[in-house]
Amino acid sequence: MIRALLLIMVACTPPANGHVDLSFFKTPKVQSEFNDIYTEDIDPFAPRGLRVSYQSSVVIGIFGEGKQLGSGSGNYFKLGKHRFIITAAHVVNESGVDIVLLERGGEKTRASVVYFNKDSDIAVLVPEKKLRYTKAIPFRRDINNEMGEKIYHCGHPAQEGWHISDGILTGVRPDVLLANTFVWPGSSGSVVFDESGRVLGVVSAMRVDMIAGMFPQFIEHIVLVSNIKTLDKNDLKVALENVRD
Repeated sequence: MIRALLLIMVACTPPANGHVDLSFFKTPKVQSEFNDIYTEDIDPFAPRGLRVSYQSSVVIGIFGEGKQLGSGSGNYFKLGKHRFIITAAHVVNESGVDIVLLERGGEKTRASVVYFNKDSDIAVLVPEKKLRYTKAIPFRRDINNEMGEKIYHCGHPAQEGWHISDGILTGVRPDVLLANTFVWPGSSGSVVFDESGRVLGVVSAMRVDMIAGMFPQFIEHIVLVSNIKTLDKNDLKVALENVRD
């Protein structure tokens, strides 16, 4: 018996200069949809909400008549086979304009509006092609909305690039959340995440008071966030299904 085993082992052993082709057993490489070449390093211990707010963030530019008319922020999501951007409705409120998404690295992609709700100030855009340098993250909603909850968002205030901010919820209403965080013009449309990376809402506005009844005073730490609960998931699916591939 032992002799037979030795003979089998010798027969199966390749010569000293021989080569065994193991390519059959190699797992083929899968091309990743997301290229992180322009993504800055993030603290590995940072909450998931902070990481996804940065990785999924894009600049939304509004162009018309050969010039830029405005800009805002948005975040990139996936739901099944669909890829889409969530932003504030007032960012894309103009008619007859071009909407251009700007990624890290300067990559630009046109987008179109597939869902628009002026009352809730939430809009959904679909890019002409999948974004390359922006990570599409699973669309999950935070259904708790508890006061004191830690939140994160990434916007593009004052054209200063990708700017991550944190804060807490200070008020909860059915349609609007109040947050203590930092925003500035250019932050509108930023999606607000909880620590686990679930969506709470969309940055809609900052509180503005008047000095002596005449001069506006920005109170940037009192922020109005459109509650994501006002975006019905079935309406979202219908809007995305109606998009032609």
